[in-house]
Amino acid sequence: MNNIIITSAGRRVSLVKAFKKSSEILRTNSKVFITDLDPKKSPASYFADYSFKIGYFNDPSYIDTLLEICLKNSISIVIPTLDTELVLLSNAKNKFLSKGINIIISNVNLIETLRDKITTNVFFNSLNVKTPIIFTKDAIKYPVFLKPLNGSNSKGIYKADNIKEIKPSDLESDNMMLLEFLDNTIYDEYTIDLYYDKNSNLKCAVPRIRLKVVGGESNQGITRKNEVLEYVINKFNFLEGAFGCLTLQVFSKKSNSSDIFGIEINPRFGGGYPFSLNAGANFPEYILREYLLNEEIDFFNDWKDNCLNLRYENEVVVND
Repeated sequence: MNNIIITSAGRRVSLVKAFKKSSEILRTNSKVFITDLDPKKSPASYFADYSFKIGYFNDPSYIDTLLEICLKNSISIVIPTLDTELVLLSNAKNKFLSKGINIIISNVNLIETLRDKITTNVFFNSLNVKTPIIFTKDAIKYPVFLKPLNGSNSKGIYKADNIKEIKPSDLESDNMMLLEFLDNTIYDEYTIDLYYDKNSNLKCAVPRIRLKVVGGESNQGITRKNEVLEYVINKFNFLEGAFGCLTLQVFSKKSNSSDIFGIEINPRFGGGYPFSLNAGANFPEYILREYLLNEEIDFFNDWKDNCLNLRYENEVVVND
């Protein structure tokens, strides 16, 4: 069993290609499969070796269906990509592992902590990482930044300069945070792709400035080897229960890049991970080395500094 499956692959063409190329380089002869709610409309399915239609993650048969697909297709590595699947798949890790299948995902306790923005702030503070001030509804300092507690992909977030710009439903909601606004003329927003080995030790960190964001994903970004990298290596060198790829977001002051605020961590491959891959940080290769070849991973910092990535739209044309 040496094949790979990427769940809810959607548009993650670059991730599919990266696993296929890494398999070729390492000669693992792995096939790369994907699952999706509608494979015919998933661009990644046309680059995978095969695609499987699977239901919603909250379907009671979801885990058993995925396990059956893995067993029938000699799959030994599962790569989750969707926030809403993470808790479910993490809880199923031991069930899959008993069949020789590794779900490359962090432990459920860490995932549940990082899924909630309040507990994420507590987590950051436990690492002595600053976070934006959380305001109560009767003590707001404007401008304020509004953010759902359990949101993802930048959905539902916005800035308000006064009370009139806050939606009444958001002011009444228990699922909305009112945060100190960090001005992007003063701060740079960074995404940092992190790779953690089987022992939850950090083996690679690639910070990049988010120059442009579309639909919650980086559209333009440039890698940086600076104080942000040093800060991350120091603060996040070990995270108990962290495995594989995690995506960290911070704000760093332009005039003093070591003045940093932690924003959030997503315990999965982020949509912008290909930016780090293009700079030379090959996380799919690390996964194959660890989980297929049983190799230890050395810390890797030889990725390209100032690597500018500019995304553009492309098409998959299917003529039935």
